[in-house]
Amino acid sequence: MDTINTQAIYDAVGQAHSCNLAPSTLIICEPAYPAVCIGYHQVASVDVDKDFCRRRKIPIVRRILGGGGVLLDRGQIFYQIIAKRGYGAIPYRVEDAFKAMLRPVVHALQEIGVAAKYRALNDIQVGGRKISGNGATAIDDTLILTGNVIVDFDYETMCATLRVPSEKFRDKVAKSLRERVTTLRKELGFSPARSEIERLLVTNFEREMSISLQEANLTSHEERLLAEVRSRYLTEEWLFEAEVDHRNLINRRELKISGSTRVVEKRRKTSGGVINALFEVEDDIITDLAFYGDFSFYPREKLKDFERSLIGLPLKRAELSERVLGFFSQEGVEAPGVSAEEFALAVLDENSDQ
Repeated sequence: MDTINTQAIYDAVGQAHSCNLAPSTLIICEPAYPAVCIGYHQVASVDVDKDFCRRRKIPIVRRILGGGGVLLDRGQIFYQIIAKRGYGAIPYRVEDAFKAMLRPVVHALQEIGVAAKYRALNDIQVGGRKISGNGATAIDDTLILTGNVIVDFDYETMCATLRVPSEKFRDKVAKSLRERVTTLRKELGFSPARSEIERLLVTNFEREMSISLQEANLTSHEERLLAEVRSRYLTEEWLFEAEVDHRNLINRRELKISGSTRVVEKRRKTSGGVINALFEVEDDIITDLAFYGDFSFYPREKLKDFERSLIGLPLKRAELSERVLGFFSQEGVEAPGVSAEEFALAVLDENSDQ
């Protein structure tokens, strides 16, 4: 499948499903060519070496799911589940859905011959190394959960696409990636047939979820949505949306602002990803704020409202925590692996991970 479409298709089918115009669906697909895929809340110019991608003609696509940037290539098989939250064997909370929905993948990999195990929040590992990475989001009551089976992987190209402070640092990233990510080829000594992997995924999803799957093509409505989504994904407005929304703040972080005004950038690691907090304060009052990183947050459109809700607050834990907890509760926000409190701590100097 066209690689951009591997990300656009679950967006399109998810939209159709949320309008009751598509049934619950399992999509299995493979990328036709390499592309860099970044998470919805990432900043392309911060995380991706755009010059390298331009030279190698590797497109960059931003998905609707959170998480970190990854190289998509023909060494991976993707499974994508679009279904109603809280229906049948599918839990309502996205965080709970990972464990339930990844059981079929674990069992499929075990039948292939590797000792796969689920690791919270959203990984499948073999011997402590990732062999499947997963992400999810929700559109109203529609769950979209996607993941991959890593058959083989181009570690060198993946590392080359990352924006890093130095080549020495890139070498460290490459070493870490090889230690943390494995493949079926590494584990088995060969690459299993794609058709067999797909067959085992379908069989195990049917058995574990107590469902019967029928092979079908996209409807004409889904095809139209796919064309629209793909078109949007190819625009710079979509790719650089997070940067455009906070362009002034991002530009000011390079400046030394005198007096009582300062621009601060903090980084906090959580089990659900890294939160980067970039904010301006005047007399220790937040006057502008941007959260970005490889965390997940949904409804994803609420992040902008969330950022605005913290403007005008002092850099004090009690006030920030109260506002954050209130927003999460009132808006029904979910951030798997990240507590609401973590966002408050991300902007407090003494509590942020340096």
